[in-house]
Amino acid sequence: MSPEMARRERGEANRLGLKGWFGGGKQSPQEYTIDDLIVLEKYEEAEGRLRAKLKASPQDLHSHLKLAEVYSQTRQFEKAVDEFGFVADEYAGDGFYDKGIALLSKAMKLAPLDQSLRFKIDRLQREKSLEHARTLALEGLRQAGGHQGGTSALELGRLWHNMASSSLVQHLSGEQMKRLFSSMRLLHYKEVGTILAEEGSKDAFLLLIVRGVVEAMMAVDGKETGLRSFTAGDILGEAVLLERGVWPATYRVTEPGTVLELTREGLEQSLLGNPDPKAFLDALREQHNDRDVAASVRRLRAGS
Repeated sequence: MSPEMARRERGEANRLGLKGWFGGGKQSPQEYTIDDLIVLEKYEEAEGRLRAKLKASPQDLHSHLKLAEVYSQTRQFEKAVDEFGFVADEYAGDGFYDKGIALLSKAMKLAPLDQSLRFKIDRLQREKSLEHARTLALEGLRQAGGHQGGTSALELGRLWHNMASSSLVQHLSGEQMKRLFSSMRLLHYKEVGTILAEEGSKDAFLLLIVRGVVEAMMAVDGKETGLRSFTAGDILGEAVLLERGVWPATYRVTEPGTVLELTREGLEQSLLGNPDPKAFLDALREQHNDRDVAASVRRLRAGS
């Protein structure tokens, strides 16, 4: 008998001896639990039991992890990595990003040359960061007047979803978004045709469109001409609030929706104690919508 086989026999004998001492007798193989089989290194039987359980209950994450353990012990590393990856994705889908990343890190030790695992870890880390930013942004939206305005938590989540892919969200950290949103007012416009700003006005405020459509208009030969439409994620009024300019055109609601308004007082509040005021202001300027509208106005007037 080889030393390895002798070691296994001794391990099994010791375990059965303990069971006889505490349990009053010897167990039959059918009475072993899956954990017993793994401890006794009866991996083939443990694998069979686990695969049967998963056939009946494919989403049993505990059994998937046990199966990954069995595959690791039997050096079936590719299968073990697949099991760890499946559970990691399930954890991430439920918001448990750290657990998913930990499992993928364990899988990387089994398959250090598998670059796809590194890509998956990076993806989960990005999703974790975005989820953290979302949490902070929602706190800011609540402080912007969401609850006072009768906006439910579900609705606030929808408002965030509308803005999640905007350039502003891409350029600001979660802490900066919370700082910005909490300094703004959440306003709802239900009437088509509502004027948000008049051409030439110096009213100092900035608008972040959350939902709906706003159109920039100007008068040409006595007739209103549409210049450009703006929707969720677009910023209007940065030239007026940040550069002390004027509204380059008249902005009118063409599809009812919601906006966040930042006044000069709100801007001062958001800058007070801000750890990176330059990056914060650059994010508000980044779209240059006022500049583009002003250029369109100049071209039209030059040609009329």
